[in-house]
Amino acid sequence: MSARAAESPDASVGRKALGLVELDRLYPGLVPSFVVLPVERLVENWLELKAGAEALVAEFCEGAVDDDATDDVAYGARETRLVASIALDDTVVAEALSSAAGWSSVSVRTSALAEDGAEHSFAGQYVTTLDVPVQPQPVRDAIRASVASLFSARVAAYARARGIEALELGGSVVVQQMFVGTTSGVLFSENGRGELTLAWSRSARNTTVEGENALELRVSKVADRPANLPAPERLLDIAVESETRLDRPVDIEWAARGTRLALLQLRPQTTVALDYELAWDCTNIAENYPGITLPLTYSFIRGLYSRVYPAFFRKLGVAQTVLDAKQQVFRNTLGYLGGHVYYQIDNWYEMVRMIPGPSSNQAFFSAMLQPQRTPGEAPRRRLGLKGAVTMAPLVGRLGWLLLRSNSMSKGFSRTFQKRLNRFESIDWASLQADAILSTLETMRGELLTLWATPVFNDLRVMIFHGLLKTYSFGPEQHADYLGYLHGLSDRASIAPLTALGALGNRLRDRHGSDATADSILSSPDWTATRLDIDDYLARFGGRAPDELQLENPRLADDHASLLALALGTDPEGRPPVDATARSIRGRLGTRFIGRNTRQAIDWRERFRFNRAQVYGLARTAYLALGRRLVEAQLLDAADDVFWLTEQELDEAVFGHAWSSDPRAVVARRRDEFTTFEARSLARRVVGSGLIAPARLRDDEQRTAAGMAAGMGVSPGVLTAEAIVVHEFDPTVDVRGKILVTSHIDPGWTLLFVQAAGVVTERGNALSHVAIIARELGMPAVVAAMGAVDALRTGQLITINGTTGDIDAAL
Repeated sequence: MSARAAESPDASVGRKALGLVELDRLYPGLVPSFVVLPVERLVENWLELKAGAEALVAEFCEGAVDDDATDDVAYGARETRLVASIALDDTVVAEALSSAAGWSSVSVRTSALAEDGAEHSFAGQYVTTLDVPVQPQPVRDAIRASVASLFSARVAAYARARGIEALELGGSVVVQQMFVGTTSGVLFSENGRGELTLAWSRSARNTTVEGENALELRVSKVADRPANLPAPERLLDIAVESETRLDRPVDIEWAARGTRLALLQLRPQTTVALDYELAWDCTNIAENYPGITLPLTYSFIRGLYSRVYPAFFRKLGVAQTVLDAKQQVFRNTLGYLGGHVYYQIDNWYEMVRMIPGPSSNQAFFSAMLQPQRTPGEAPRRRLGLKGAVTMAPLVGRLGWLLLRSNSMSKGFSRTFQKRLNRFESIDWASLQADAILSTLETMRGELLTLWATPVFNDLRVMIFHGLLKTYSFGPEQHADYLGYLHGLSDRASIAPLTALGALGNRLRDRHGSDATADSILSSPDWTATRLDIDDYLARFGGRAPDELQLENPRLADDHASLLALALGTDPEGRPPVDATARSIRGRLGTRFIGRNTRQAIDWRERFRFNRAQVYGLARTAYLALGRRLVEAQLLDAADDVFWLTEQELDEAVFGHAWSSDPRAVVARRRDEFTTFEARSLARRVVGSGLIAPARLRDDEQRTAAGMAAGMGVSPGVLTAEAIVVHEFDPTVDVRGKILVTSHIDPGWTLLFVQAAGVVTERGNALSHVAIIARELGMPAVVAAMGAVDALRTGQLITINGTTGDIDAAL
């Protein structure tokens, strides 16, 4: 029977055949000519064959037939007897050959009743024979193979695996003119992300259906179509039209040769991947946001990140249309899991791919960030002529900006300080509640418009540090690599430490060597001492332990802490350290690369302090707002404001809240965060499911001893007593000991530099602790996850700041 001659084939021919008829009606000229041969006409003994085959499949699905047995009652033996009994109707086969006259070759495939269903597709389970010569015996053999596959062991196993108890056998065999394409594949109209997915191979043989390796391309349904599609764009339009017409996703088998498109099959897509996966990594960001971070801080930084990075890419010259398409990426650079701040790591790699230049940018980023897992080697960019023409100006602009990086950073510092001074002069306590939020927004706008420069400097660090680590020195030259990171030209990061030591000596001279913070605060000389304290705070008061968490007090808030830190300094000071850069022979260009790396790190340290200044201002402003809420009897204490989000504060002040009871929100969150405090999360966490964050699992490797392998970041071997510090305590005496703690941010520096060595659970070679340790000649090991639990105070340990080894005497 010719499908074109049939008035309306009924469902007995199977969905595949019906689908071909419908495709041919809707898209004439795109479906190669075909003939549909219903099995009840094609097989003379069909009723007998059908009864025996259905019984065999049903018994197999029930488990009554052993598919592994070799005797004559096994599935294979009974299947062989049924296949041998197939009697094809010569007249029907002749009709098919007559319809195929003039065709050089055909494909022969089944259109089984069970095939292409809404729940089960049976894709790839039935026999398809390609490139069959239009000759009686080859066509007859191919038809017999298709009929036999209706009840094959492969089909029966597919059914049993899906809980199908029985199959109704029937349908037809489709003989179709062979279309020889240069590409062929399958298109799925929905992947759960609003995208079409094309899986294809560069051959006429559609290997993707057979489960073999295939190339893959995902295309947004709403964005402009990409160039260099593997098939004519009309294929994508047909998929969308078919999905709309059938009111469900579809998959289409296709082949193409140049601009010619052939539609070979259309069926309902049986599954849509509604589960999704997200990965979060805090290896780097935990240095700035350790432990529990309160909601106001998280909402504050999330807003900053979502605004700063688009400005950075605009500075690089990335088109606004591209930035608009990536807004979801910019809004989700961070994650907030159980009160902990993470990077949503895949979105950071997505941003890295937006940076003009080679695919090695991804490796450079990994070398700088040191995440727990990397996405593997980045595919080499294949731009083509059009892509190269588009990319060339961006690469040129990036090079020009790199050459101007130092002058841009100097310009940022001048402008930033002028604007910062204006906001520091504000008396936040005298502002009305709405004016506090409005002024904060103005501050964000004026200061964040500048922040593309510090982010660009981070890119400079990434590029030159990546070159230093991956080009100049191999893994076996780690000590030489660390040597090139030593010797910063601007020792601004050391200045607070030098000044603290000088302050300590003045305090001891004035109040005696046995003075304490409490005795100085109650001393008659406190007024004179206060001048020294205020002078220090005027220069370095923005520093504080965990200073990027708005809820944490600053040095200026607690004179006792600053006095304790100053009194804890060594009166003799640390031994002088050679501050010059190491001159180590490396590959061609290593000195240039090393100099640029150190310059970029210098600027990065200064920008870190500028960032702390902004956060300190924000803390002051939010505390002023908290006092307004207390006065309005909406909160119990001013610092309760840190338990609310920016949006909740905006709603309360400007009248957008559905429920105006901030006090209840704070109480509920305090209870929730109590459970967060007791929970330990890994450095890398993965979530998957219908709502990914609802099902989290740790994705981190540790040694049998409970500690992750450490990373040496400051050379030197040291044996000393360990002192394990769980939280910042300015009174703890770490002198001559190896400080072991979970993290060290810039605010911790005032404490840890009194130690002889340091071990942290977080960090990398570019962390603040690593930079300061190298400049002070202090052995340091970072990223030793689990060290706080595995080591104990008083234990004698040996650390190697080059290899990262930690040996503990039991």
